[in-house]
Amino acid sequence: MHDTRNKFNWMAPILAVALLTAAPLAMPEGVQNLTGLPVYPNLSAAAMDSVVRTDTLGHWCSRFSAETSYPLDRVEAWYRKALIRASETDLTQDQTYKNYDRLSGIKFALGIDYVTVYRVANQTSTSIELFRCSAPK
Repeated sequence: MHDTRNKFNWMAPILAVALLTAAPLAMPEGVQNLTGLPVYPNLSAAAMDSVVRTDTLGHWCSRFSAETSYPLDRVEAWYRKALIRASETDLTQDQTYKNYDRLSGIKFALGIDYVTVYRVANQTSTSIELFRCSAPK
């Protein structure tokens, strides 16, 4: 009896290489996003905080921060599609960001989790922060 599985064994390595080279890198090598929130593709830098911190409302939050060279409006549009049910707040109206000089950006909130996308005057990159939070104890 002829084994048809052997016919296609040579294709597996070729398909694997094709998939790996075609997929855009979402973040720099070695960095993991432990928040579970969507990450904008084409990042130039990224970091996951090693400790959780409390926000202004007392929630314990883990934070993933990143930078991209893409324009702010393009990154905002991507997150509008990725976070369909999120509410939006202008960051100039947010307590945490109101003291930034000449800031432009949006906070996307999903319950107590949120994503901030912003650019400060004279900054060449767009900043992205992902916050996964838990209720205060």
